[in-house]
Amino acid sequence: MRSFLLIACALMAFASCKKKVQDDNIIVDKVVTKKIVATQRMEDSDQSGTFQWIKGAEYRYNIQRTASDSLAHVVNHDIPYTDNSITLTVKRSDGSVFFTKTFTKENFSPVLPRQFMESGVLLSMNFNKVVGNEAFFVISVGSPDENNEEFCYAQLVLDNYGNTRAETYNEAME
Repeated sequence: MRSFLLIACALMAFASCKKKVQDDNIIVDKVVTKKIVATQRMEDSDQSGTFQWIKGAEYRYNIQRTASDSLAHVVNHDIPYTDNSITLTVKRSDGSVFFTKTFTKENFSPVLPRQFMESGVLLSMNFNKVVGNEAFFVISVGSPDENNEEFCYAQLVLDNYGNTRAETYNEAME
């Protein structure tokens, strides 16, 4: 019996040394790493100009765009961006400040499409025209990517009492 047990152990050891057949198909889970992109910012900008307004007096405006860390970031084409604020200052001919206020795209939310509120940033503001006691400034909200032309316009109306309102910009009415 002992020899039978010895032979059985030897056969098992021999069988375990036998070369195992391997399948040529090797399945491995693909490791996907998501590239983390740092939050992008537009450069700050500053522009000034003048216009004739109340009783023909000259008014000077200054428009400053600033990337604002206090605003919610937006994701545009899978890239996070810091949104901008724009400060408009209008001075009388004697240099005294008639109006100053910082605007965000939220100020124009009633007249902007939802997609631009969600994934656009406040791009710019420019003086447009004067009609009676109102000065008109055109703003744009859209993709901060210079290679992308997704944006829309709205209009800021400033009256001679310093009140403002947002309106839909209609180029055809120019």
